[in-house]
Amino acid sequence: MAVKMRPKWFNPIVVTFMQLSQMFVGVGVTIVAFYYYKKSIEEGKPCHIRKENNVAAFIMYGSYFYLFAQFFVARYFKVKVQGDALKKKKKV
Repeated sequence: MAVKMRPKWFNPIVVTFMQLSQMFVGVGVTIVAFYYYKKSIEEGKPCHIRKENNVAAFIMYGSYFYLFAQFFVARYFKVKVQGDALKKKKKV
């Protein structure tokens, strides 16, 4: 996309949606891991999940999810007001 050479059959919304899905799954995995961490602590069993790593993963995936969602909405669903205003000016 940076070099402006994409195939005509390629739809960039697919890549953005896949990235958004990846971050959503990452958040879900960290939530499930935290559940198993808490459950093993309550039962007194050893757990291979480190709380610090899980919190860091949640922050990372959560922030990436937020950023990709913000980009996704702004890029594919918001109306471009400035472009519409310029087109109206040219017609007048």
